[in-house]
Amino acid sequence: MAYFRWRRALEFASLDHPMIGELFLRRRFSEPKLIPPSGWDEQYQQGVYDRLLRDDQKHHLRLLGSLIGDGRADLSVLEIGCGEGAFVEVLRGQKVRAYVGVDFSPVVIEKARARFSREIAEGWVRFEVGDGRAYSEPARFDAIVFPECIEYLGDVEALLNHYEPMLTPGGVIGVTQWLGIRPLRLWRKLKRIRTVLNEAVVSAAWGGAWVVTTLAPKAKAN
Repeated sequence: MAYFRWRRALEFASLDHPMIGELFLRRRFSEPKLIPPSGWDEQYQQGVYDRLLRDDQKHHLRLLGSLIGDGRADLSVLEIGCGEGAFVEVLRGQKVRAYVGVDFSPVVIEKARARFSREIAEGWVRFEVGDGRAYSEPARFDAIVFPECIEYLGDVEALLNHYEPMLTPGGVIGVTQWLGIRPLRLWRKLKRIRTVLNEAVVSAAWGGAWVVTTLAPKAKAN
């Protein structure tokens, strides 16, 4: 417990003072390796991520939902890395016109479709199997969100360049990341390459914490 508290204090300090975190990284940073769909299927079948559906695991999602929905009616949302649809539960209380959730894993998409069969029948929710690095939709969205998955999707600037044309005018990108020294490197890169609209750290009573960020898309060249 003492180590966990010390580690959390270090991570909070690293938000404003990057060099503090860098001093404690023991090896060079590398992007997380992409897990093949079969790997995600196995983990979902084993229930590894069932905990993400618990109420005490959704604080960051509730904040993200509030930020992307602020001042908007009839919101349309594309979620990359949707899992079993925890974010849909957050969006139920908002005025959402359309939601599309995308995940690598056919297993988890089937779970999500079963879990939200009523919302699918109502016509405002859809789940699709797809590669989050290159998924494409003809529709346009008010928000495109990446909850705790953006670090698995390759070069972040290329990723944003791919998805931003799918935004409506005034649309936003939403990102959540686990608060950790290594993920903070990616968070700082996001801040360098895009304009931050909102950012906050959300903590849970059990000790977990997330960084929640909304970003404006890159301005189009005249």
